[in-house]
Amino acid sequence: MNTRLHTLAAAATLALGLAAGSAHAISFEGYTAGAGTVVDAYSDIGLVSFDIDFANFTPAVLDFRIDDEDLLAPITFNAVIRNYTGSGIDALRFTLSSGSFSTVGTVTRSFGGDTVVGGDAQSVLLSFTPAEFLDLEVGNVFGSTPGALDWKMGNEGFAVGERFSITVAIPEPGTYALMLAGLGLVGLLARRRRG
Repeated sequence: MNTRLHTLAAAATLALGLAAGSAHAISFEGYTAGAGTVVDAYSDIGLVSFDIDFANFTPAVLDFRIDDEDLLAPITFNAVIRNYTGSGIDALRFTLSSGSFSTVGTVTRSFGGDTVVGGDAQSVLLSFTPAEFLDLEVGNVFGSTPGALDWKMGNEGFAVGERFSITVAIPEPGTYALMLAGLGLVGLLARRRRG
């Protein structure tokens, strides 16, 4: 009887292990960031979700791994970005090392203001007027923000076990000003050609 109980216990343990092994979620594998910046990730099956508390202007690079069930539907993306730099943030950029943003949802700012979305499917730039001094909710992190919509990432081209990273960067005010000046020059040249 002891042998039979031992066999049943072993079979139950194996069954539980197999059941647990069948539901794999996106795995957060770590991050690099500037001193004092803290990242917490809450990813799950088909979900990339994280909080970043920025203490400086050094970009944060978050590393993830795709698992089997993440390939069944587009991946939901949302985040909370907190600004502890002591300066206003004029812009924020999300860049994927692979994959793409198929839908850019909402950005909710703590005290309102305008957010302009630019960039492309692999690198989205958010520009803020006035500058953001506190928190941003990207997507519908808490599921309770009226009108908030999550972002989506396409999973085409991903394979089980593939790794990708998301770089979240705050362009420093000087860099951002140069970028805007460059865009203005391109617009001026385009108008002169049409005129």
